[in-house]
Amino acid sequence: MSVAARAASELELRSRWLASARVIVGARDLLHERPWDGEPTRALLDRGWAEGLLALSDPELRALELGGLAADWPPGTPTTLLELIGELREVCRVEPLLFSPTPPRPDRRLESPRKRAQVDALARALEGRAESAARIVDVGSGHGHLTRELAETFGRPVLGLERSSSLTARARSLPSFASPSFAVSDVLRDGIPLAAGDWAVALHACGELGDAVVREAAASGASVALVGCCLQKQRAAHRAPLCHDDDLEPSGGRGRLALDKRLLGLSNLTARERGVEASFDDNLASRRRRLALHRLLSSVEPGLPFGAEIAGLNRRAARSDLPGLVARAFALRGLAQPSAESLAEAARWADEGHARARRLSLPRAAFSRVLEVFVLLDRALYLRERSYAVELGELFPAEVSARNLALFATSP
Repeated sequence: MSVAARAASELELRSRWLASARVIVGARDLLHERPWDGEPTRALLDRGWAEGLLALSDPELRALELGGLAADWPPGTPTTLLELIGELREVCRVEPLLFSPTPPRPDRRLESPRKRAQVDALARALEGRAESAARIVDVGSGHGHLTRELAETFGRPVLGLERSSSLTARARSLPSFASPSFAVSDVLRDGIPLAAGDWAVALHACGELGDAVVREAAASGASVALVGCCLQKQRAAHRAPLCHDDDLEPSGGRGRLALDKRLLGLSNLTARERGVEASFDDNLASRRRRLALHRLLSSVEPGLPFGAEIAGLNRRAARSDLPGLVARAFALRGLAQPSAESLAEAARWADEGHARARRLSLPRAAFSRVLEVFVLLDRALYLRERSYAVELGELFPAEVSARNLALFATSP
């Protein structure tokens, strides 16, 4: 690629990165005020959106939640809200990465059909890109499904790195037509053993692990194939951007774009009639139970932050019935169990408050994909600035996984 072409490509990436950054910065108040209890936030009131949102019918609400940014808003929606939705749609415009169809194959042991589709898509995407790789390093290899597929496809050394010793042992025990190797490694602590000529591959690298792959690949001269996930999984309270712009943040600062990890969790919210673990209706019921539990706990622990009601319990605990959830949460804190009357009152309040919160949360929820796209562009621009050839797009359909944004960066 010529210098001129490389500069033009970098300019396009920076333009898109800036567009996503500016829309996030311009809505910081909207993003950081969560109407979890059904009361309008100051940001919604100042924009004049609260009344119209609360007037949405149940069918309109459901269509907007399930349709996401592609949904049509009803007549009477404030012009400023429609303008924001249009801006978000443009920022989130990412094309599918099209590859040749994958020949059918049986699922590997412990490999779900959804996982197989993801593994096959990434392996096919690497054909023609990683053919000359000296070695492929699968970061966060888990059960090793991708590691084995890459070893069988490319016929060259493939190393799977996984923090969990039990998962690594399981990966070593599963059959393969090739001979991949597996190692136990906490790469965030110990680093990633990369060298020039390697390909660092990470399928659904959570949070800061994705940033670590990008940084360490750039430092070593390795190439990158990355699909991010769970951006909120950061040890630090905020994610600092990899890139910077003097117009956006003068004096070399990154404070305005240092995104709170609780906010980054919004990027995981993609409503589907049938999700990975539960249906849309089941997820709504779980949120109502958590809201009722929060109200009950707040009566004895004033000022309890929303989200803290589930502390000490697996988030799946909210799928049980409300009395069971409340009993476990109160017992965990050593608190006396609430009366049946208190529990019934909290359930009624949660039903009403949740219906309002769903409507008031729509503008904030519209940013879920934007946050994901911003991090994708941030990583892509960081590598492009270091002369990598960069491709990005949707690797597989959202039905396979809503976390489908892929970055391929070939080392210079």
